[in-house]
Amino acid sequence: TKLRALVEYASGTGSLTGIAHKYKIHVMLFQMLVSAYQTYGTDVLFNPPEITPEFRVEVAHWAIANNASYTQVAAKFGYVGTRQIQIWKEIYRNQGPNGLLSISKGRQPKMTNKRKKPTKKRSTKKKLSLEENRLKQLEAENLELRIKNEALKLLASMKQRTKNSPK
Repeated sequence: TKLRALVEYASGTGSLTGIAHKYKIHVMLFQMLVSAYQTYGTDVLFNPPEITPEFRVEVAHWAIANNASYTQVAAKFGYVGTRQIQIWKEIYRNQGPNGLLSISKGRQPKMTNKRKKPTKKRSTKKKLSLEENRLKQLEAENLELRIKNEALKLLASMKQRTKNSPK
């Protein structure tokens, strides 16, 4: 269904919202799919990116650093999970990259296995030191504050121009 909608939109037979409503796809999701489809083609539907801890960190860092919308993230990475991106950004802001590196997939089991098997495998996840993690977290926070500061300056200058304009 999504592929038919994307092909129909690409052929120019209808508007984005019109086609989204026709195929009963949420408009924001369809907008993200279109942007990812334009970059990655049908791979966005049939071969989505593998969600690794490093991928999560990269997506969250890039989205925060560029103050990117979900559509821009979809175009850059080919990933359209808006809620996941939102959660990853929140974790990255609060806990830094280590917070995203430590996420395990799936639910926690309700019943524990009584026989524990000895594990000899070591964790292959790359952990950052506390100093590196804190530095990355501070850099992200600094960038976010710079963006907010620039926005406030722009808003103040716009207000100043409207005050001085003749009535």
